Amino acid sequence: MKSEVLYEGPDISEHQYVVDIKRVRDSGCRRIGLRAGYGRDNVDQRYVANALACYNLGMDVLLYWFSYAYTAEMAAAEAGYAIAQAGKYWERCPIAFDFEYDSVNYARKNGVAVTRDMATDMAIAFLQRVRDAGYIPVIYTNRDYMQNYFDMERVTAQLGQVYVWYARYTSVLPDSEAEVADVWQYTSTGRLPGVNGSVDMNRFYTDFDGSTVKVEREDRCNLNILGFQAAANADGCRDADGNPLVEDGLDGSRTQYVRRQIALKARLSQGNYVVGSAGHVVRWWQQRCNEILVRSQAVDGLFGKTARIDTLALQRRLSLKEDGIVGYNSIQAAFYN
Repeated sequence: MKSEVLYEGPDISEHQYVVDIKRVRDSGCRRIGLRAGYGRDNVDQRYVANALACYNLGMDVLLYWFSYAYTAEMAAAEAGYAIAQAGKYWERCPIAFDFEYDSVNYARKNGVAVTRDMATDMAIAFLQRVRDAGYIPVIYTNRDYMQNYFDMERVTAQLGQVYVWYARYTSVLPDSEAEVADVWQYTSTGRLPGVNGSVDMNRFYTDFDGSTVKVEREDRCNLNILGFQAAANADGCRDADGNPLVEDGLDGSRTQYVRRQIALKARLSQGNYVVGSAGHVVRWWQQRCNEILVRSQAVDGLFGKTARIDTLALQRRLSLKEDGIVGYNSIQAAFYN
C-alpha cells in the first residue's frame, strides 16, 4: 500500500436520493465523492443540493463525471461540463474520469468498439482539460481496465501525476494493486449515518495535494436557511438578545438559538392528531417536506395529521429520530437537503 489510510468516505449520486451530508461529515468522513453528471452535459439531479451542502459544511470533495464518450473530442467536452459544475463551488478539487462497462456498451450501440488506445486517448483528453483548468486529474479504474483499456504509462508520460481511484470489492488488495491505488473503493454495500441503504465506500491514501479550495460565491447564503429566517421573523421569533434574525442565509449562533426554541408538532385529541403548531415556520417546513419527499401536502401553515405523517417520513428518509416533532435536528437536516 502506498501509505496508511488517511480517512474514509462515500461516493454518492442521485441514486442515493437525499443524503444528510452533515451526518456523513460528523460520522468522521473528511471527503465525499459526488457525481457531477454524466454524458453530454447531464447534471446529476442531486448534485446542486449535495455540492451546496458540502460547500457550506466545509466538506472536501472528489467530483466525478460518468463518461459516455466514444471519441477523444467527446471526452474533452465532458471534462468541460465537469469543470463548469465544479467551478460553481470550488476553484480547486479532484475531478475523476469515470469510464466503465456501461460506457463501453453505449459506444458499441453507436457502432464504436472501444480499444485500449481509444480508451487511453479519451482518458488523456479528459484529464488534460481538467489539469489545464487548474483541477486535479483522477482516473477511476479497476483491474480489468488497467489491463485492457487504460495504458497508464502513456497517461502519466503525457500528463505527469494522475491519481488513481481504484475499484476492487475485497477485504484486502493484493500488493500489486495496492501500489497503484490513491483511493480504494472497497465496497458497494457500505452503511453510513446520513445515507439510506447501501453506498460505495472509499479509503483515501492521499489528500490530493492539499485541501479543496472554495470559490467566493455571490450567493453564499443557503436559500433554505434564508427561508427559515424569514419565516421565524414573521412568527415573532427572537434571538437571545431579543432581536429579529438577520436574514443572511447563514446558520450562525443566533439562528441556531432560535431553532432550539422551536418544536413543531400536531396535537393529540381523543386518539386523533389534529392541528397543533401553526404559522410561517410550519409553512416553511411543509414546503421543505414537499421538496424533499416529492409530495404535495397543502402549504397552509397548519401542523396537523398530514404534516405529522410527512414529518415522520422525512425523519425516516434522513435517518433522524422519528418522533413527528420538528426541532433543532430536523430543521438542520432540512437546511442541507
